[in-house]
Amino acid sequence: MVNDSPRIEIRTRSYPTHASAERSALMEFEFAVNAPGGKDAPSMAEIAWSTGDIRKALADVPPIVPPQVRREFQRLLQPWHPGRYVESYRRSGGILNLFTPPWGEKQDESWNNLLAEWKARTFADDRSRRVALAELEQQWNNTPHPFFAGLTPAQVMIGGGPQEAKLADEFLAHMEQTLAKQTFEGEGDGLVKTLLLLRGWQVEPQPNGQTPMQIILAERSGLLVRRAHSLSETH
Repeated sequence: MVNDSPRIEIRTRSYPTHASAERSALMEFEFAVNAPGGKDAPSMAEIAWSTGDIRKALADVPPIVPPQVRREFQRLLQPWHPGRYVESYRRSGGILNLFTPPWGEKQDESWNNLLAEWKARTFADDRSRRVALAELEQQWNNTPHPFFAGLTPAQVMIGGGPQEAKLADEFLAHMEQTLAKQTFEGEGDGLVKTLLLLRGWQVEPQPNGQTPMQIILAERSGLLVRRAHSLSETH
C-alpha cells in the first residue's frame, strides 16, 4: 500500500549562512503544502482554499509529525489578508530568494514611495482616499519586486510547487558540488559566490528550452490561478 499522506524531507546540506539554512527549511514547508496529496488528490493548500477548513487540510498529516511542523503548516494555510500581502516578507520566496537578505517593510522603498505619493494626493472624500490606497496595495501585490528576485509578493505568498521543488533540489546539489572545494574569506564571501552561482543557474535553459526562472514564475502563476478558482467555489 502506498502512503499518499503529505510529507516533508529535511536534508542535511551546507549553507553559506544560518539565515539561508532557516529559509531553506521554510521553503520545504511551502513545497509540502503545495504538493499533490497522491493520485489526482488535492494538496493541503487546495483543500484549505476550497473548504476554508485548515483542519481538513491537515487531516492526512501523520501524528508522528512534530507539533512545530504542524504549526508551520497551519501558519502557511491561514487565509491571506485582503489588503497588502505584508506576510510575503516572512515567506521564503523559494529557491530564487534562498540567499537574499531578510528584507522587511522598513527597507521597502517600492512600497514607501507608493505610499508617499498616495499621502501627497488630494481626494474628494475619505472613501476615495481608501479606494486609492486599496488600489495601491493590489498594485504592490502583483508587481515584480526587487526584494523577491523578480517574483511578485503574490507569487511569494503562494509558495513553490512540485517543479520548483525539483529544480531547488537540483540547484542545491549543484551548489554543493561546485563550491565544496572552494575556500571563502568569510561568510560574506561565501554568500556572494553562492548568490552569483544561483543567478547564473536560474537563467540557464533546461532541456525543454525554458530557464529555471521561467518555469518557477509560470508554476507560481498557475498556483495563483488555481487558488482564485478554489476560493470562488467556496462563496
